[in-house]
Amino acid sequence: MDKILRFFLLLLPLCSCSVKEDRGLCPCELTVRSSEPLKTEGDVLVSVIQDGSVVRQGMMSRMDFESGNCVLTVPRRPSVVTVFTGITDMNTVSGRRLDILSDHECDELYSCSATAELSADTGECVVTPHKNYARLHLAVLGLPENSDLKVSGPVKGYDLLSLVPCEGMFLCGPRPDDTASNWLLRLPRQVDDSLSMEILNAAGDMLGEVGLGRLIAASGYSYVDEDLMDISVTVDLTRSTAIVHISGWESDSEFSIDY
Repeated sequence: MDKILRFFLLLLPLCSCSVKEDRGLCPCELTVRSSEPLKTEGDVLVSVIQDGSVVRQGMMSRMDFESGNCVLTVPRRPSVVTVFTGITDMNTVSGRRLDILSDHECDELYSCSATAELSADTGECVVTPHKNYARLHLAVLGLPENSDLKVSGPVKGYDLLSLVPCEGMFLCGPRPDDTASNWLLRLPRQVDDSLSMEILNAAGDMLGEVGLGRLIAASGYSYVDEDLMDISVTVDLTRSTAIVHISGWESDSEFSIDY
């Protein structure tokens, strides 16, 4: 996997112009900034796309971005600017994908894209990143002694140009919360309802499986929302039931499960 070029590579110059040359052939100094304070810690990844190809891409700290230091020298032509914020553990692949590492959860990602005409010596692109992950709160009652949990799904990252989820194997053990029966996990945006919770014994053999994706979909949750809401699922293995609560919703949904 490639490591993304750090902030100073954003500033690599294109050929400059003299006052006698056609200004339309000169580069543009593009400033990218957010319309509001960023909501999460972590680095910021900026890509400038022209005619379907990346012409500038790089990563900087949140502090540098919010201080107005995201200035890129790019060709003077219509562009699409994509921004991912909150990057801590995820990594880039060939400058095209942002991938979740094996046995890791999704970073606290906010992302967006915007157009920039770039017809003058300088230009500005103001972006508003949106929440592109969901916190999954899991409570599992009646869990067998010395067992473990794994959550698997079909999305392993994001396309840096289109912002859409990239399909691939996601497998991660949730983090313990405040009690022995509560766990937390950050999910990427899903493409279907195949998300699953596996219950494993101490040897790693699967004791059972709960189709979380189907339960979440049946509750009415939508992964196409611009800002993803957080999800709580309480699974009672002794009663073979599950309750799904969506952050901000007034009512819960209860289902029978096979286990």
